[in-house]
Amino acid sequence: MIPETAHFIWLGNALPWACSLAVRSALRFGGFRRAILHHEAALLGSSIYDELQDIVGLELRLIDERAMLDPVRIGKLSLFDVYRELSQPAGRANVLRAALLLREGGVYLDTDTITVRSLSALRSEVDAFVGEERIALPYSVRTSKNPWTLGCAVARRSVRDVFRRLPSGWSSFRRVERFYPAAANNAVFGCTAGHPFVSELTLAMLALDPASRRRRFALGTHLLQRVLGSADPTWVRVLPPAVFYPLGPEISEHWFRMRERLPDLEQVILPETLVVHWYASVRTEQIVPSIDRAYVERHRREQLFSALAARVLDPALELALLP
Repeated sequence: MIPETAHFIWLGNALPWACSLAVRSALRFGGFRRAILHHEAALLGSSIYDELQDIVGLELRLIDERAMLDPVRIGKLSLFDVYRELSQPAGRANVLRAALLLREGGVYLDTDTITVRSLSALRSEVDAFVGEERIALPYSVRTSKNPWTLGCAVARRSVRDVFRRLPSGWSSFRRVERFYPAAANNAVFGCTAGHPFVSELTLAMLALDPASRRRRFALGTHLLQRVLGSADPTWVRVLPPAVFYPLGPEISEHWFRMRERLPDLEQVILPETLVVHWYASVRTEQIVPSIDRAYVERHRREQLFSALAARVLDPALELALLP
């Protein structure tokens, strides 16, 4: 059984307040006994660090990169060596996530997630799981040399951009999203300690050449998708997009649109959805730093993100989408 621990990782000191929603929602709705935020020393003493200390069930754990990464190695090369090569937080977080799950097990969640239902049944049913999202350019398409394949991908991106801009484009996009490839994402990733798939994933990180490791997505979704393609299919439960990614990238902009009349959350979050990944890095960079409790209260009746966040923050409000 996958441990009832939710893991979060933050590198740097500027943890946005909105990310605390990920922790609060996991502890309130996710069926976890505890949550751990693995962080660097830079977070110590910040205002958000002080607020996080008051969350019951949350452990704030300083990252010891060498202790976590050095034991995973091929010959003289360890994951700690790979980690030191990297400068981008996203790449470093990919390395830490794999090593952490290999050592401790549990469920890793990105800080731009909101948990809406319990993952307890899922944790008890499988030894490892990831979810897929609907995207235009999965690893298999990006590496293709087929002009038709690449042309279709460009067309899909253009069509998706139209739905991103339409007032109710999230709803209309659902009629065509089946034409978009489903590809694994590691924003939500659960497994038992020492799981063979995660072991394969870490070894694949070590096997990449240094130049490849530094490319965007190379140690994250692209490597995950590649290793999944060659791994024993019984090792990992791959869940459909609705479970963790009810609004995929670009379409996720609709979480932050202001509108006079909001659709019911039950229309946006599907019955099978357990976690909402809202993609902090996709067209929301300017919005996220300004989000706080006052922001959520101001916009809870005109913005989907704030409507969902309000249900996490207010104990008097239960998520209507819960069974």
